[in-house]
Amino acid sequence: MKFLVDSMLGKLARFLRIFGYDTIYANDLIDYFKIDPVPDEMLIDYARKNRRIIITKDLPLYNCFKDNSILLRGEGIYNYLHYLNEQFGLKFQFNLTQARCSLCNSILIRVKDKISVKDDVLKETYNHYDVFFQCSNLQCKKLYWQGSHIEDIEYKLGKTFEFD
Repeated sequence: MKFLVDSMLGKLARFLRIFGYDTIYANDLIDYFKIDPVPDEMLIDYARKNRRIIITKDLPLYNCFKDNSILLRGEGIYNYLHYLNEQFGLKFQFNLTQARCSLCNSILIRVKDKISVKDDVLKETYNHYDVFFQCSNLQCKKLYWQGSHIEDIEYKLGKTFEFD
């Protein structure tokens, strides 16, 4: 499944990406379309051409593209993830080999030689972790590792889904 997440759901776009879902964030299309904000009609056209499901909290946008969009209600990232799990059966288990860049949606590549990132991460991070991944987009090149922030997300997800 591929998604286009509306501009009011940036955190959701980042979460879907780290869980490996190909997700375009509406604000990422500002440069593509050279217009800010990107009008709903352009988002719908982009989603249609690229076979993406629109995720939105915007009722008018949803109503214009009901056949291939989902309307989120309520608040909170874990509430949204729970709803997407119910609607699409999405799984939220973190695996760096399948994650995408949370900033640009590009594929991550495992860093072959840890020493090559020594100057790009904090000393404590470098000393504590052995496996790093890097965004394949040469303009981005963000580094990733399975740190405590991922454990925190997984813990909160476990709490969210424990009553199912």
